[in-house]
Formats: sequence, C-alpha cells, structure tokens
Amino acid sequence: MRILVVFASLVAAACSEQLFVGDQVLRITASNEEQIALLRALGEQTELQVDFWRHAASPGRPSDLRVPFPSLQAVKTLLESNGISYSIMIQDLQKLLDEEKKAMAKSRRTERSTGTFDFASYHTIDEIYDWMDTLVADHPDLVSKLQIGQSYENRSLYVLKLSTGGSNRSAIWLDSGIHSREWITQATGAWMANKIAEEYGQDPSVTAVLDSMDIFLEIIANPDGFAYTHSSNRMWRKTRSINAGSRCIGVDPNRNWDAGFGGSGSSSNPCSETYRGPYAHSEREVKAIADFILSHGNVKLVISIHSYSQMLLYPYGYKTVPAPDHQELNEVAKKAVSALAAVYGTKYTYGSIADTIYLADGTTIDWTYDHGVKYSFTLELRDTGCYGFILPSTQIIPTATETWAAVLDIMVYVLEHPPQKREPWGAAGTRDRLFWLTMKVLVLLAALVAVATSTEMFTGHQVLRIVPTTEEELQKVHELQDMEELQLDFWLAPRVPGHPVDIRVPLPSLQPLKEHLEDNGISYSVMIKDVQALVEHEQMEMLHRPRQLVLSTDSFNFAAYHTLDEIYAFIDLLVAENPNLVSKIEIGRSTEDRPLYVLRFSRGGTNRPAIWIDTGIHSREWVTQASGVWFAKKIVQDHENDEDLASVLNEFDIFLEIVTNPDGFVFTHTQNRMWRKTRSRNSGSLCVGVDPNRNWNAGFGEAGASRNPCSETYHGPYANSEPEVRAIVDFVNNHGNIKAFISIHSYSQLLLYPYGYTNTPVPDHEELHEIAERAVTALSSLYGTSYKYGSIYTTIYQASGSTVDWTYNQGIKYSFTFELRDTGRYGFLLPASQIIPTAQETWLALKVIMQYTLDHPY
Repeated sequence: MRILVVFASLVAAACSEQLFVGDQVLRITASNEEQIALLRALGEQTELQVDFWRHAASPGRPSDLRVPFPSLQAVKTLLESNGISYSIMIQDLQKLLDEEKKAMAKSRRTERSTGTFDFASYHTIDEIYDWMDTLVADHPDLVSKLQIGQSYENRSLYVLKLSTGGSNRSAIWLDSGIHSREWITQATGAWMANKIAEEYGQDPSVTAVLDSMDIFLEIIANPDGFAYTHSSNRMWRKTRSINAGSRCIGVDPNRNWDAGFGGSGSSSNPCSETYRGPYAHSEREVKAIADFILSHGNVKLVISIHSYSQMLLYPYGYKTVPAPDHQELNEVAKKAVSALAAVYGTKYTYGSIADTIYLADGTTIDWTYDHGVKYSFTLELRDTGCYGFILPSTQIIPTATETWAAVLDIMVYVLEHPPQKREPWGAAGTRDRLFWLTMKVLVLLAALVAVATSTEMFTGHQVLRIVPTTEEELQKVHELQDMEELQLDFWLAPRVPGHPVDIRVPLPSLQPLKEHLEDNGISYSVMIKDVQALVEHEQMEMLHRPRQLVLSTDSFNFAAYHTLDEIYAFIDLLVAENPNLVSKIEIGRSTEDRPLYVLRFSRGGTNRPAIWIDTGIHSREWVTQASGVWFAKKIVQDHENDEDLASVLNEFDIFLEIVTNPDGFVFTHTQNRMWRKTRSRNSGSLCVGVDPNRNWNAGFGEAGASRNPCSETYHGPYANSEPEVRAIVDFVNNHGNIKAFISIHSYSQLLLYPYGYTNTPVPDHEELHEIAERAVTALSSLYGTSYKYGSIYTTIYQASGSTVDWTYNQGIKYSFTFELRDTGRYGFLLPASQIIPTAQETWLALKVIMQYTLDHPY
C-alpha cells in the first residue's frame, strides 16, 4: 500500500505545482552510531519520500527531516520505537509556503507601482536577470554581464563582472544558488552585487579591493532548478538533467566536482538528493564554472554561498586530512565570523567541511582548492532550522548585511595576503590521495567480505509475469524499476504493450506489489511460485550427479551444469585430446584475476578469417555456458564427417569463449545464483559489478542502460571499463579479420541483430533479417521450438552498449545475439535436462550462420 501512496503523489505532482500540505520538518537528535545508521537507512526508504534538510552527521548533532504527511505516523513510530528523540520544527510546511507567496505578490505590486527592485523580497529568474541588466546599465564603467555557458535546459548562465579595468588581474569568484531551493542565497547575491556597485568609491575597503582585483558574481548558479522551484516544486535542490535509465531527474551540483568524486560523501542513486551524477563535471552548470576558473587562471578567492545552518566552511569535505593551509583558513574563517556576528549577533560555527558537518565529496570549494585557489570557502546562511529553506523574506536584508561583513572581511584579507602560486593538486598529492583511496577501498572490501559470508536465499520469491496492455500500464511497470527498496529483479524488462515482463519479487515485496498491480487493473500470473525450490532442485541435481574422475571429454556429463573449475578442466582435456585442431588462448584476466580462456579451432594458417562465439557474458544464464561446452565437443566430433562444418574449418578459424564472465559465474555457484553482472568494484557505491552487455562503446551511456551502480543494467563508469569486455575488444581489433560474431544469452527464444541503441536500421538490415529467418527455421526443425527474430531495438527494447552493436560498428557484418530457451516457465533456472536439446537446436542455427558467412565473403 505504501507504493500506492507514492504513485498517487507522483500523479498529483505531475498535474500541478507540488503541494506540501501537512508535511512537517522534524528535528532529530541521534544519541549513538546505531541511531545514526538507522537514520541513514531511513533516507534510503524512497517510498517514504522523506527529505533530509540537514543530514545525520554524528551523535548529538541535530538532523532535520521533511516528512510528507502520509509518512508522518510511520516515521514517528519508527523513531519512538528506537528511542530516537525528535521535535517538530515546522508544523505545516505548506503554510509557510503560502505566506511566502503572499509576501512575493505584495512585493510585486509595490515594485510595479514604484519601478524599483525590492531587495527585501524573493524574485523569479526573469526578474533577477532583468535587474542584472538594469545594474549593468546603471554602472557601465564598473559592471558588465558575461555569459559563461548554457544550462541543461538552455538557460543562460550569467556572471556579473565588477571591475575597474585592466587585463589578467587577480580575481574573486562568488556564487549563490547552486542548490536551487536555497532562495536566501540568490537574494543575498543580488543584494551584494548592488552593494558592491553602490559602495565603490564610497567604502574604502570595497574601493581598495576593486582597484586591485576583479569580482565575478554568479547569482543563479543553477537556473533550471531555480525556475523549477518557482513553477513546480519549491523544495527542488538539484539540476534538471535527465538521468539515463532512471525516472529520477537531476544531479546535486555540489557533489559533481572532480574532487574526491564518487566517494562515500555522495550518492550513486539518481533518486537521491545528493546524487553525484554519472561522471565529474557532467552538469553544464558545474562545467561552465570549472572552465571559467581554469581559463581565467588567476582566481585568488572563491566563496560559494549556501543555506542553511550558519556556518563558514573550508576544505576538505571529501577527506578528513587537514588541508595544507588549514591553520590559515581557520584563522580567516574565525575573523570573518566575528565580523558577521558584530552586525546582529548571529552566531556561526566554522571549520573544515568534514569536521564541521560531514564527509561530502565532489564539492565546489574542494575542487577550487585542489586547483590552486587557496582561499576557498563555503557559507551556509541563516537560519539554524526554525524556517530552514523557507526563511521569511523579512530576513533577506539582515542576512545579506551580516553576510557581506564576512565576505568583505575575507576579500580584504586576500588583498592584503596575496597567495603564492600553488600548483594544482596533482603529483605532489598523489601519495596522499592514493593512501585515502586505499583506505576507502579497504573499508569497502571489508563490507563486501561481510556480505559474502553466506549464500543468498530466495525462499518465497516468486517470478511474476506482467502483461501491460496500454501505454499507461507500461509506464506504471517502468516506474517499478526505480523502486529500489522493493529489490525487484527484472528478468524480462518492460518493452511495449502486449509483451510480457517477468519480475523476480522477494517475499516481503510480494503482497504490496500484487495489490498495486490489481488496483491498477494490470494483469499478472505467477510463473515461478518459489524460486528457492528451483534453486535447491538444481543444487541437488549437481550434488547427486555421478562423481567420477573425468579422464576424457567423452566421459564429461554434458547434461549437467558445472562449475568454472570443471569447465576449465574440460577445456584442458579437449585441447590435450585434439592438439592439431584445438588450442587454448588466454586473452586477459578478469577483475578478480581469473584467466579469460578462448578455444581456437583451426586447421592452421595465418591471418585466416574467423568466427567468434561467446557464452555466459551474463553469469546467471547457465544454459549458455553449458551449451558452449557442448558446442566445443560437437566441433571436435564433427569437424571431419560433417561436410558443412568441415568446409567452414577449411577456410575459417572458430574462436569460442565459453565463460566470458568468470567472476560472476563463480559468484552464481558460491553466493548468489541470480548474479548477472561482473564483480568489479564501483567507486562510491557498495553495489558491485557492471552489466558487461551494456559496457561496449556503441551508444554507450545512452537510453537502454542505467547509470545506477545498483542496477542490473549498470553500464559502468566508461565504455570497456570491464576487463572481460576490454579483452574481447582488444582481441577483435588485433585479429582484424573476424567475419561473424555470435554472442549467446538466455532466455526468451530470440535471434537478434543490430542495432539495440538506435531504431535506425543497419545498412545490412535486409540481409541480416534473411539470415536470421533461415537460422531460426533450421533451429525449429529439430524440436519445433519457436523463435522470434529481428533487430534488438524492434524485437525487445532499446539496449545501449551491447556486444553485437559494437562488433557490427567495427565492420563485422554478421553480428548476432541468441536468447536461448525458454520463454519464462523456468527462466534462468532452466532444468539441466534441457541443456542438450537446447544446445542441439542452437547448433543447427549456428551452422546456418557460419555456412552463410563462408558462402558470402566480404
């Protein structure tokens, strides 16, 4: 039922501006690390839609949590049952927002009647940009407007330059509003721009600074998010970029900088408020500032302005090691905080980000500090939680006035203490960085070892087959993919209406998911009633098969599933028995340093054209590795008496990689039978592995793969990041004469050809379609098994970064993917009794493709 609440709220949000009626902000004070951990876990419960305004940093420090009205009782019960104290900071958030709107409407009426800009009011982006033009017009000798880039939604990124002239002058950078909901910061930025323009020539300190330095001020550092806070969701924090593979929008621009990017102080989940993005500087808004500072080359001070908490912070956030200039920065902060407090008595705390609040990687000022800007600071403005991000407009001018006292104090200090040229963080800090990266890796490995101490069970898990009949139903099924807390495993992903979707559903999620489907009129059936029962049956078959010493490949049991060691032993026997035909090549090593073995079937010669076949790139698809073993033996048995095969081997070499993903395959036998991906570590995430069939450099990172390391279709940090993929890429490129490439998967009974990442037909579409038709006909002639065929995109769904799209783009015209038996009755748990029938029928299709390749050289 909690899912229904979430979906209802999403529909409501999509129809109009989001309301926050009855939402409360709770101040929570955890007293120990166990309670801190519970609060962090609470933040991951996305169905509750809680929003941490201030995160749980350490015991005794308050955290502020906005709780939607439907989740209030559940959250409060959770806190009370665990002895976690809380108080209500904001009783009804919507009431504050209504008051804020009334104040803005009143101010607009005044502005229209007087023709002035009211600095004591909040304004929209258009109003601020219009005022900026007025400021430039009023002070043409001092103020100019620069455009440093465009936002994701193509809004201009404007920066005010306040300068008395000259070239290559040292400079100060100020920005506000990088987190869009922090309206007090944009309002303060506008006030300060006006203050600087008005005070030059009047205030000795302002005049001294501008006579020697330029000031660059970006008032709205996140214009798309800011516009969205005014039009749709006042609480929006992030950018508005689209995240491939996720329904969740936006990136936290203060976790997107290349300073400790991807560490533990940010999130890999696109739905998180602290989602770091797919890579450093992925956000146009961030990259524009980074490019500007680098191209300027003489920025001496950076101050990034946020709210709330009343803090003045300096590096580092991504590590607890003090910055080399820690003592001086602390002294500057202490002095600035005193200047601020002298105005109205407002108390600020100060210190490094990591020590004062929490670890936060990928932040603005960590990056600027690492790039030689010694004086790098972040201000967190008023208040300390009474209003939070909804600070009344009556506090704008007092906040700006006191903040200006601190900012001016820092600027004067920098003027009087010109920093020596600092080399950007790099070679001198490499040892330090490696040390801390190593420590983070050790922590991660410790966690992984703890997880890996037992085999995952699937007791009570069911595989549901859902058949959405309309686009609306399909959309609802798509949205389930983002409900990470349900731990759904999509065996067949959503495609188009009328096509089945198979989902493995853990026992705790079964009832709410079924209720959600029934309430929305979406039909489903139970394909597998208890996954664990099938897994145990499979295990029993493996345990009770005859345990004889295999002295030849003739005595190998092809009708059983085998471990990696058993398959590799079979490979060695096959090579030993057939030295004039078969050889074993190691083309690389896996992430966990297992050899990547390929069998070569060849009658000799150099630079001969070749056919490549691989199986098991998705490790849980056991029928593929088993079929690969059978194919290897079949080639040896028939290479002389089968005329078609003999003719192929007379002209071509055949390369067969039976276990393409050995780390994942071992893991399916030892820990988790349902494991699909590689076993590489993902920086900044506890989720392990990459989908090796989304990791190829063909439409990499586009729709059809996920940026989320926890997703089964996570494409990895960059194309060919996985050693298992890279090894094949290098082999194919070095060989240079591969004419057919066949990658074998399961399940669905399909024969597919490129493309998957685009719906544009390949140039050879008609020929590939004809080959697929012939191959499928040959396959079905044995047991009547029905296969469908077509391009990946049109037959199943969009899938970027796939094997055969890459091989086709490299000039291997005859590139195909098989999806073997069955169509869902057993899915990835196909009984061992079906191995040989599956391999036999598939072999007939393979022979058609190989013979066609032989008969149609290119």
